[in-house]
Order: sequence, then structure tokens, then C-alpha cells
Amino acid sequence: MIGELQTPKPQIAIVKEQHTSLRQSVQLLEPFTFAPDKAISFRIYPDNRPKNMEIANLQKGLVLVTDGTELIEEGAGFGVPIAKYSGTTFFSRSANVFLKQQGDNDAVITKVFLLDSISRKQVHGAFINDNAYAMIHKTFERAYLHRENMRPFFDWVMRLRKTLGIETHFTKVTPKGKVVVTYHCYFDHIKVHVDFSAMELTGCQEILILNEQGATFFREHRNNKGIVLNDQKIGAWTRVDAEQAEFSDIKRQVAFSMKKRKEAVLYCGWEQVKDRFSWAGMTYALNPKMAHFSYEIKISRG
Repeated sequence: MIGELQTPKPQIAIVKEQHTSLRQSVQLLEPFTFAPDKAISFRIYPDNRPKNMEIANLQKGLVLVTDGTELIEEGAGFGVPIAKYSGTTFFSRSANVFLKQQGDNDAVITKVFLLDSISRKQVHGAFINDNAYAMIHKTFERAYLHRENMRPFFDWVMRLRKTLGIETHFTKVTPKGKVVVTYHCYFDHIKVHVDFSAMELTGCQEILILNEQGATFFREHRNNKGIVLNDQKIGAWTRVDAEQAEFSDIKRQVAFSMKKRKEAVLYCGWEQVKDRFSWAGMTYALNPKMAHFSYEIKISRG
């Protein structure tokens, strides 16, 4: 499955950016890849590529690449913001990317996500009543997340949705503002800084920062308490109580890890349903009163 994903050449097309806070930056109009070595590199897209499965139309964060192959699958990438407003979750379908710095040993990239989209369900092209679907979905989600012994049945139900013609559509709506994410990429880690100051906070209940890659490659989750879980045993939404947690492939050739932060709640998850979901990663849940949030993703090579 991984080998079928896009592996575009790391080309750069640039124009000068006029925004005052990014006066020294150049805007990226093509995919940009920072390759600190031949084995692992980091890629960013100015559009919604690589367009895989359920979240094809949404903007992605930083993509992990090994030996020229993208590992993101249906994951959102590293450092992707979404925001919950009174029962409605806002995603990003539009964004701009800027290269602030590039050297042999590091690169600084900024992606400005516009929170301009919400999730709606369609049956054979017709939208389902949002209130009715939300009630059914909430009940299903609660059971899906808390009854691990029934996960095969729930996965079968989600596969059945495609047979019945039920699809997720991310509809553009009036934006809730912008979130500016800066990635400072090094050989063995990524420093991520998120700026929420240009976001509409009225009615906002929670901000989530997604850090996801593909579930086919990243099948093992462990933490510094000695707990090791594989595949579905990881769960779709599990709170991380350890100080540090990581995802790796089974052979532990590549891993990414994150630390728990006192100002956020850290969750981990792994989900794979044929033709719909295939992601593995960790999410920070934040209080919307925060204007800035910084964290680090450590990259390990076997």
C-alpha cells in the first residue's frame, strides 16, 4: 500500500511574500522536501496533497518520507490544527506555505491553515440531515472508542458505509480564522510552534493538534513505562499517561516520539479500515484560551 503513494520530486517554486510577519520568507507553490540525509526527509505541500482516502480534500502537515516513499497514507501529517466549536469541528481545506530558512542542517517552514471546512455526510450525493446524523454518530463513536472487543464489528460497519454510498464531504464554510504552524526541521527532531492568535475564539471549546502518519508502516506504539502495543490494541483514541510515547514500525527502523505537556492532554491512536482510514499518531488537546503552543517531535533511526 505504501509503495502506491505519491513520491513527487522535491521541486520548489517561490514568490515573495508580502505579509509583514513573514517579510523574509518566500512562498512555496510546489512541494518542498528537506532531506538531512538519504534515509529520512520531511515534505510539505502547499495544497491538499497527497489526497489519500477519507481526508483527501483537507490540508496536510509535515509528511515523513523514507527512501523516497511517503509514509503518511491517510494521516494528517505532523502539526495540523483543528478546532471544535459547540459541537461542530472546523478543518482546513485552504493554506499557504512559506520557506523562512534553509540550510544544510536545518529548514524552517511555516504553513498558515485557514479553518474553513466542516464535515458533512452524503448518501449517493445527497446531504444527510446534520442533527440526525450527529446523534447517530455520537452514539456509534462512544461505543467504537470504548468497546475494544467489538472493534471488528465496528470496522465492518464503516466498510459497509461505502457500499451504501455514505461518504464524508468536507464543505467550505465561513472561516474561523487562521492558525500559523512553524516547523523547524533538524536531522533528528522537529520543533513545532503553533500560533492561534488569528483564530476566532468565541464558542471554541477545544483545539487539537494532530501528528499522524500511516498505519501500515507505524504499527507499534510504546511508552517509557514499558507498555508496548501493536495495531488495533493501540486503540483509536487513548489518553497517554506516560511522560513520553512513540510510534515505530515493527522492525523499529524508524520511530517518532513526543512528550506529555503540562498545558495539554496527549492522546494516541491507530486506525485502519480498508479504503477509508489508515493513520497512526498522537494528538495534543488544548484549552482554546492558549495563544501559542510549542512542542517537539523526535525522529529515531534504527
